[in-house]
Amino acid sequence: MTVETARVAICWDSSYLWGLIAYRSFSCLGLDFDLIDSSDIRAGKLDGFDILFVPGGWASDKILALGGDGAPAIRRFVGEGGSYLGCCGGAGLALSHDSGLGLASFGRLPTSQRLPSFSGRIVLEHTVPDHPMWRGIEPGAAFHAWWPGQFALDGDPEVSVLARYGEALAGSFVADLPVGAPFDWRRWEEIYGINLDPERIAGEPAVIEFPYGGGRAILSYLHFETPWDQKGNLVMLNLIRYLSGGKEPALPCPAQGVKPVPERERGAVSELGPAAAAAREMERRAWDFVHFGKQNFLWFWRTSWLLQWRRGVKGIEYSALYGMLAELDRLTEKYEDRLGADFEEQISVLLGRVDEFLNGARTLLTLERWALAQGPLSPLKSDDENINAARERLFSRSKRCGGLYGEIMERADRLLLPLIRMESAEAGGA
Repeated sequence: MTVETARVAICWDSSYLWGLIAYRSFSCLGLDFDLIDSSDIRAGKLDGFDILFVPGGWASDKILALGGDGAPAIRRFVGEGGSYLGCCGGAGLALSHDSGLGLASFGRLPTSQRLPSFSGRIVLEHTVPDHPMWRGIEPGAAFHAWWPGQFALDGDPEVSVLARYGEALAGSFVADLPVGAPFDWRRWEEIYGINLDPERIAGEPAVIEFPYGGGRAILSYLHFETPWDQKGNLVMLNLIRYLSGGKEPALPCPAQGVKPVPERERGAVSELGPAAAAAREMERRAWDFVHFGKQNFLWFWRTSWLLQWRRGVKGIEYSALYGMLAELDRLTEKYEDRLGADFEEQISVLLGRVDEFLNGARTLLTLERWALAQGPLSPLKSDDENINAARERLFSRSKRCGGLYGEIMERADRLLLPLIRMESAEAGGA
């Protein structure tokens, strides 16, 4: 008897580090998936899938990538019976027409009313304890939230709150302050000028479900695909089964906790072709830059894929940059014999832009380290005009980070997607 498997489309656009994590997680969990981008969605390629999964990242970038025809295509897919599963930025993308797809009638709480800088493990309260997402999960289990938003629910009776935030666990952070330390949170809020007390998020909706036409959406500000999170990975499998109408993953793969890409022995640079040598050089320079920040006590490796940084300097951006370049290094070496002259030209251009960016970022970090020695430093605005000018050139004035950084990430993303598709097809994941 043939078992029908769940077919999942991962929306790749503007996900960067979170897209890589989703790719690794879904591969390890034995899911049958394709990586698609906005051009695929506009071309009608959602047909045949059960679920559209949208990873984290800036929702505003994702809606721009979808363009005028992409958003209606997603609404049509869900309205005709498909399922939408959005995680963090993917959850934000589904919200009201003011900022997203309009699958939901509501938006996010404004920054002034939410806890904007929480990251780490937090207990989830099972507000619908018999929901299939909790299969095999005991009450009181903790999961990972990485700088989550918060829903501004408008009382819509069709919205079901599946989970609410509970206790934030020790080992988590709010900005650069560790949860569990005997802080006077009110005093720190006055110093930093933002909400910091982890109690602020307790009881707020974390995972919600609602119908849209003939389909349904589940939005989560938790990252159930987080590497090494066995319980979170099990919830992800449960959600895939549920949203696909009970279909199974492609492989009988238990939720063992997705592991990071293992360390590998790298060939000598002299043995690499031009494209792979350029990718290796970018990874090396980015690694040296991360070490420079560690030497200056500005961050440390919190996990194998994520930095923990001091407030006032960029952190998730540098984590994502290194993660993208490391993956580009790995896959360019693996598939260089399939790559043409255009790829070699594009990666050479990227190397030059990365070199320019990292030189400027070292200067910026040096300025920021000096400023931090004088007192708290805002990540958005400084009294030092040299810092402001460097930030604007490298990242732009937007919180979502454009500038030279944005250009580099877009270039790296365009080079990575075909390589990851090659690997996925080779492994039978697509």
